[in-house]
Amino acid sequence: PYGSGVWSKKEWVLPEIDDDDIVSAFEGNSNLFWAERFGKQFLGMSDLWVKHCGISHTGSFKDLGMTVLVSQVNRLRKMNRPVVGVGCASTGDTSAALSAYCASAGIPSIVFLPANRISIAQLVQPIANGAFVLSIDTDFDGCMQLIREVTAELPIHLANSLNSLRLEGQKTAAIEILQQFDWQVPDWVIVPGGNLGNIYAFYKGFHICRELGLVDRIPRLVCAQAANANPLYLYFKSGWKEFKAVRAQTTFASAIQIGDPVSIDRAVHALKNCNGIVEEATEEELMDAMAQADSTGMFTCPHTG
Repeated sequence: PYGSGVWSKKEWVLPEIDDDDIVSAFEGNSNLFWAERFGKQFLGMSDLWVKHCGISHTGSFKDLGMTVLVSQVNRLRKMNRPVVGVGCASTGDTSAALSAYCASAGIPSIVFLPANRISIAQLVQPIANGAFVLSIDTDFDGCMQLIREVTAELPIHLANSLNSLRLEGQKTAAIEILQQFDWQVPDWVIVPGGNLGNIYAFYKGFHICRELGLVDRIPRLVCAQAANANPLYLYFKSGWKEFKAVRAQTTFASAIQIGDPVSIDRAVHALKNCNGIVEEATEEELMDAMAQADSTGMFTCPHTG
């Protein structure tokens, strides 16, 4: 497993697991791309970098967390613990990662998807990997509520970012950024925010490096939300006074079309402790930014904004 960017940091992720129990697809170690022309021409920035977490086995950063979660489930099943499978609610990427890693280990997976709200490419992946896929006439938040009820009643392991095992893997992306910058800390790191597990995972990765003395500070984090699904942004603009879930509207950033994020408390903790901020982007701004980035040689996907 040590060709993996996650498991090369095994001691920081899941130190007690045996190598034979690890389910890995050589995830991580993704490219840090210098978006020189895009930064200079459109943003007036000379030092803009893009972490290509989508260069992974199933096409998203979710692989980083899923390798850890499924490996632990694989370990538990070998110990004859009563875990019959793994389940998740998804806007696409989580279900793709879950189904692929479970299929690799021969573990049953169940996926709840909001009907007609994810791309065909994202739908094909869990079906091709043999997951039990349920398309439900609700939004992601409705699917999330259902899978939490199912996993509370049945011996099915919850695979959403509410599960801390996911975040242990996802924090390695932040550690990789520091490694790729030769332990020079960037001033700002922007992370799209939907269910809000990843913003906390990045904070955790940077924080552990500071705690170990590898760096002397952590970057300020920006959580970027779509204006059509912006509960954290509204909470931030209120001065953190009162969180209110919203009904997420349709957005090109479909993977973050979430109005009631389960990791809200952890996200707020991360942002407060790094002097972070929250921003939103309208649909027009999302598509303009995508077109501008593509015109400078990138090929961007709008799903996460």
